[in-house]
Amino acid sequence: MTGPAMNSLITLDLADGVRALATEDPGSPVLTRFFAGYDRAFVLPDEREELEGFEACLALNGAYRHAFGRVHSELVAVFEDADGTLLGGANFLATAIDRGAQLPPAAIALNYVYVEPASRGRGMLRKMLAAVRMLSLIALDLDREGTAPAVFIEQNDPLRLTAAEYAADTAHSGIDQVDRLAIWSHMGAKVVDFPYIQPALSASQHSDDGLIYAAVDFPGDAVDAGFLHDHLQSFFAISVLKGTQDQPGGVATRQLAALSARTPPVALLPMEPALSWLRSAKPTTEYDSFRALALAVR
Repeated sequence: MTGPAMNSLITLDLADGVRALATEDPGSPVLTRFFAGYDRAFVLPDEREELEGFEACLALNGAYRHAFGRVHSELVAVFEDADGTLLGGANFLATAIDRGAQLPPAAIALNYVYVEPASRGRGMLRKMLAAVRMLSLIALDLDREGTAPAVFIEQNDPLRLTAAEYAADTAHSGIDQVDRLAIWSHMGAKVVDFPYIQPALSASQHSDDGLIYAAVDFPGDAVDAGFLHDHLQSFFAISVLKGTQDQPGGVATRQLAALSARTPPVALLPMEPALSWLRSAKPTTEYDSFRALALAVR
């Protein structure tokens, strides 16, 4: 493993001849390789980040390294085999959060992850997720043998997508929306029971309320509200708003205010009961989101 100054390149040798290469540098060829696969994998207009957006996020690694009194590292990574063939890629924000020894030492916003079609069905996603955790610890200079970072993801909500969006994304990715949720459920993902909305990624895009927010293999059945606040504050500022300020009363501001005022932890809801409901073709008209369904049938 290597990790030059400013994390311009981190390499990590994984099992079965797989290697991860990660960078914080917006001018790195790693970003170019990552984006080539990403561009094939993501099509919905409000979920897509353009190359300029990734460059803007990575460029904040200097100014936002210690924002909010926390340490941050925005990274892109590619995964390749021994012949250099691209197997997949990931973009993520790692944030060191100190909310007590009982909580993870860091949170990861796994913004985008994809596995190349030819590499699916071989356990690549699990291998990549483990690598993302290790890369984050390296980039944040945290104990690599200590508690694993928390991982948070956004997923398409099949109950919020239009029929056209559902069909377009499924056809493009080759994975049905419900099947995709089942994969992440198998990875340990649980729904964060919070009314999450992704702020607009750029001035030309819209905020997105058609997403499920989930924690992957989080210890316990709930997330400390302060921990979730700190994670989302960093994620919104860097990965989403890219250093610009949210408007007064905006989507990000409202969510952070709600978490600041909250004392109870935020429950984590298992996915499988809701997935079983969807697979059985039971009516869903009473539920305006997958989160609502997961809460009702858990």
